[in-house]
Amino acid sequence: MINRRYPGRPLTVAATALVLLLTGAAASAAEHDRTITQLIETARRMNPEAAATALETDAATARITSAGALDDPKFKVELELPRSGSGYLPRYRAGQELYQVRQMFPLWGKRDLKREIASADSRKAAAAQAEVANQIAYRVKVAYAEYHAAHLAADETRKLLGTVRRLSDLARARYAQGPGKQQDITGANAEAGALTAELARMDADRHRAQVRINGLLARSPETPLPAKPLPRLVPPLETLSADALVDRARADFPAVRAQLAQIDSAEGTRRLAEKNGYPDVELGLGAMRRDGRFDGYQAMVEFNIPLYGDRRQAEQREAASMAGAARAKLEQIRLDVATDVHEAYAMLAALRERKRIVREITLPQARIALEAASRGYELSREEFANLLQAEQTLRRALVEFVNVTFEEQVRLAEIERLIGGEL
Repeated sequence: MINRRYPGRPLTVAATALVLLLTGAAASAAEHDRTITQLIETARRMNPEAAATALETDAATARITSAGALDDPKFKVELELPRSGSGYLPRYRAGQELYQVRQMFPLWGKRDLKREIASADSRKAAAAQAEVANQIAYRVKVAYAEYHAAHLAADETRKLLGTVRRLSDLARARYAQGPGKQQDITGANAEAGALTAELARMDADRHRAQVRINGLLARSPETPLPAKPLPRLVPPLETLSADALVDRARADFPAVRAQLAQIDSAEGTRRLAEKNGYPDVELGLGAMRRDGRFDGYQAMVEFNIPLYGDRRQAEQREAASMAGAARAKLEQIRLDVATDVHEAYAMLAALRERKRIVREITLPQARIALEAASRGYELSREEFANLLQAEQTLRRALVEFVNVTFEEQVRLAEIERLIGGEL
């Protein structure tokens, strides 16, 4: 009667439950992403190398202002002290005093070129700072993936250990009743011992990953981390194009940005070497004082004569070669980063497919096989060796799932390192 009266109620309840489940999962994933982001921000803030590169960037930025500044002016005082009478000693009072101020003025845009070179060096230092921050984020992500993998492996192993212990109890019960065999009990105990040893190793792996993460954050090794870590969400590959990722990497990878700045610096140095062949000018003003009063003034213009060009030509060839080398290095870096992105993308796609197969086919079938073997053993239709074989098959499937999940997280972190940001 109720179903006839409210035919849509079961569907509505199911839909509501599904929405709540998905909402909770999304909220949990978002909270986990915030945790990873906070760890990365803390590591970047506390890392000594990051602090050093930040100070180097500040120093390079400060050099921009001083690079194009004029040299300090020169002040000159010149005294004429003629001999007194027929003696060799100078007179007590100077016959003439000369006061002069001179200032060098670089011409032909040399000051602007020096500022451009300093600005390029500042961008290179900023790219080096970004590279350090990028590496820190990558190391935190990989360490957290290890921490999650150790937790996942330990949780699944504990469940499997409980199953093996129940099988051991079943073998003892059958042996006490008569149809069981002593080797069934010893086989179950041996498998339980192996799982216990594996569990101890996994706990050690978890603790090692915890120490590594806390070391990256410059805090105590025993500082607690989330008790139930989750893997980072991997965006659907359908929304990610390998070519688009390569374009991002070729533009935003910190090493590419640093090399672009190096090219600008080398090109500016080359142009400055060419400009150095043109003379600069030095201007001066002076006043002459005689017998206690100023009776004349001076004006001076001085410039160097670029008579010997071998040194300047060598400097120009050197600067041109350095600029060409910087361009060649940029092409090599872009080629390497494109290859690395394509490789990481292909591996990520393969890992996602492997993970799907293990999650949807291998693990369910292995669990069904173990359950069927357990029922068959209870009904004396299966040998205990078959039961252990089914348990070991499930164990191998769990190990494969943990390894694939970890490798997937590493490849995701690798792609983000190459593109210089988050996906």
